[in-house]
Amino acid sequence: MGNEVLKGISVNAKTLIIILLFVNVGFAFKMINKYHEMKEAGYVREKTFRDQLEKRVMRAFGSMEDLNKMVNDITRQKEDAEKLAASCKSQSEQFQSTNKDLIDAKAKLEEEHARLQKQIWELEDSLSRTKKTLSDKELNIQELENNLEKLRKEKAILEKQVEEHSKTPGAWSLPKQ
Repeated sequence: MGNEVLKGISVNAKTLIIILLFVNVGFAFKMINKYHEMKEAGYVREKTFRDQLEKRVMRAFGSMEDLNKMVNDITRQKEDAEKLAASCKSQSEQFQSTNKDLIDAKAKLEEEHARLQKQIWELEDSLSRTKKTLSDKELNIQELENNLEKLRKEKAILEKQVEEHSKTPGAWSLPKQ
């Protein structure tokens, strides 16, 4: 079947097709080899990078064990810091709750203070009114005592006059005014 298709093509064309086929196969082979070389070179580059990194670590820390120790210490410190942060967060929440309670208590105390202050002012007003009333009553009592004293004096005078008139029964006369 393949020969029937190629019968109508000249020998030069057949040769050219075979040459192109070999060139394509050669080019593909070359590209595959290049791919493998690049892959190996990449692996070598990664390997050399890892080796260089290990050398740097060795120079900086002395050994990989020291580095591993440091990494473990840092990891442990990070975990401790996370625990501390969680503890601080829970304490912060407790402080916020306590602060809210204190604010509520403060508001209640301020209300109580205002109520008691109002009662104090009312009592002071009542006391001042009572003092004024007492003062007025003391003035009235003083005035009444003065009037009583005047009446006692007048009574005494009248009793003297009655006594004098009783000594002299014939000389009844009306008192002079």
